[in-house]
Amino acid sequence: METVEDELRNFTKVVIIVLLSLTYCYFISSRIPKGKLRLLSVLPVISILTTFPLILSSFILQFYATSYIVWLANFKLVLFAFGKDDNISINPSIPLLDFILVIAFPIKIKAFQNNTTNNPTSNTSKCAFKLDIAFVINALLWSISVQLYVLYKEHVSSMNPIVVHILYSVRMFFGVQIHFSSVAALSKLLTGQELEPQFNNPYLSTSLGNLWSKRWNLMMSKSLKSAIHEPTRSLFTPLLGRRWAIHPAILATYVVSGLMHELIHFYVGRKWPTWEVMWFFIIHGLCVTIEVEIKKKASKIGWKLHPIISTPLTVGFVIATGIWLCIAELIHCGADVREIEEYVALVDYVKHRLRIS
Repeated sequence: METVEDELRNFTKVVIIVLLSLTYCYFISSRIPKGKLRLLSVLPVISILTTFPLILSSFILQFYATSYIVWLANFKLVLFAFGKDDNISINPSIPLLDFILVIAFPIKIKAFQNNTTNNPTSNTSKCAFKLDIAFVINALLWSISVQLYVLYKEHVSSMNPIVVHILYSVRMFFGVQIHFSSVAALSKLLTGQELEPQFNNPYLSTSLGNLWSKRWNLMMSKSLKSAIHEPTRSLFTPLLGRRWAIHPAILATYVVSGLMHELIHFYVGRKWPTWEVMWFFIIHGLCVTIEVEIKKKASKIGWKLHPIISTPLTVGFVIATGIWLCIAELIHCGADVREIEEYVALVDYVKHRLRIS
């Protein structure tokens, strides 16, 4: 990997180009009528954003630049081109800063609500307090998982791959939430607006559909719903009827999600995908389609699985398939080691700069 200074210099270039590209979209593309012409105007920006992870060598920056810019920002730009995005099209007078943050970051500004409570300040402070507590807990658990991972690698000569995969899975689970929460906190500070939650206690999921649509990485889920699920369902409705069109829509959504995750792994490892992650999402997509039908049949007879049973089954299935198909590919490209080395290098760099100053 390049030195920290070189990587920060590359990252600064990426940030500047992103700002210029989205400023162009704000002032030029937004004035073009929605549809194919506006899409043509943003296609150059999409192609530029797609190359950014290749400029970076840091695992952390590659991973999150691909997630935020290559995946989410490009999806939002396509939705923006057709006027299907949630924040921008319903608020044409959105400020430039808000526009850039909404496109570039995994955030969504809460819709304005007329029904305010008697004491909104108190509610806001309570919400912020809960968010802070959740962040602290995630950060603490992430730190513990990192320490356990390092200790295990240092003191065990013959490491059990299953243990390594479990420890790294835990680290990624909390690490992703920490990074997303940090970006949301920065965005909230800059915009002064309330944001929708990014996660909703994923460890309490009662089904796969509940996990992927209502609890885990909600910004990605909503972008997939708007960009893939809804258009696919509309496409198949005349052929299958709305009742059955949901199934190809679900499968298409999970296939695209799998492709985007494979793209993240490609940028991180710079190796041709093994398609294990794709199979993870295909399996989950198939399971969700089966789950939808079972729930419909069960609801007709008034039967519902208790969360005490459904939650452990759901979480256990996700952990087992995730360790089997998702985490292995990252570990094979050395992401688990690179991430820790980069955090250490960054801390050392900051200490060095503070001593100089």
